Amino acid sequence: MKVAVIGMGGVGAAAAWHLARAGHQVECIEQFELDHELGGSYGGSRIYRHVYPDGLYTRLMEAAWPMWLELEKVSGRDLMLRCGGIFFGPGDHPDMATAAAALRDSGVPFETLGRDEAARRVPALRLHPEEIAIHQRDAGLLRASACVVAMAGLARAAGARLRERTRLLEIEARPTGVRLHLDPGGSLDLDAAVLAPGPWARGFLPSAAAGAIQVTRQRYHHFLPAPGREGEFGTDQLPVWIDMDSWFYGFPVHDEVPGAKVAEHLGGIPVDPDHVDRGPDEGLRERARAYATGRFPGLTGEVSYEKTCLYEKTPDEDFILDLLPGLPGVSVVAGTSGHGFKFVPLLGALAARLALGEDPKADLRRFRLGRFKSKLSS
Repeated sequence: MKVAVIGMGGVGAAAAWHLARAGHQVECIEQFELDHELGGSYGGSRIYRHVYPDGLYTRLMEAAWPMWLELEKVSGRDLMLRCGGIFFGPGDHPDMATAAAALRDSGVPFETLGRDEAARRVPALRLHPEEIAIHQRDAGLLRASACVVAMAGLARAAGARLRERTRLLEIEARPTGVRLHLDPGGSLDLDAAVLAPGPWARGFLPSAAAGAIQVTRQRYHHFLPAPGREGEFGTDQLPVWIDMDSWFYGFPVHDEVPGAKVAEHLGGIPVDPDHVDRGPDEGLRERARAYATGRFPGLTGEVSYEKTCLYEKTPDEDFILDLLPGLPGVSVVAGTSGHGFKFVPLLGALAARLALGEDPKADLRRFRLGRFKSKLSS
């Protein structure tokens, strides 16, 4: 079959890899360049983890994890840092209890640590007296940009064609398949398509879903360790981490970017993805600095690197993964930002199966577009 993949971020690159190696004729459409920094898949670090307050995502990670291992093997690239993960919060916080229950139900090994044991294991981290931690060895970080480039490279090696700096204007239903209207490039007739436009999804979704998605501007910062304390923030001593109460999260010092990365999952400033102020934000910098130096006394608060990325979130933070109404053979993935990257090999494969009319072999009810219509009309 002749299939298009629109949007070559993480999900799109994964879908293209899945389709091309299955022998389909794949046209990849990217409005910017491969591995551009304007969306949500660019950069050197994304957390992978099995720890989730929601058991659905723990189970999805069990399905995605072998795909990551396969990608690293067949690409021959070092795509992951297996540094473990520590996830902490008040001992009575409901997310801590439900995360531990989800891990037990899925058979994923983990340890629960008290404050003193957490300090021994992770010297950089300071828990509050009422806090506990979940330590999970099968966690770490994904080198996001390297992952996208690796999947796109494998797709192209299997015959996929990449059209960069090409914008999708419209998808038109045809008696058999669909027609894409492109700028530049005219029109392109296909049997099916996977739409993975990231923060630009609202222009292609039904009105209820488009109205529900919010695109936000997020800032992250890297802070330098104090002299003599650099070792505390290396990958052999500091795991990836998430504060399950405040939803700050971060990474050890790794690769070429200096400093330990600290970011905040919640909040964010609503934006139009085509008009984003990507400059520094002193208020957000100070908020991150106050958290970082309070939680990690060995950090100086000196910013060594900072950057803007975009989220596109649904109100329930569940993904969108469905067929587009009125467009047979067109699947869409959206609403993944903030916690979707760890699942992209799986999401790309599921979107490809939907577009081809195959059984996705997964329960996708929570990801359907119809949930927005029912909520708005209730």
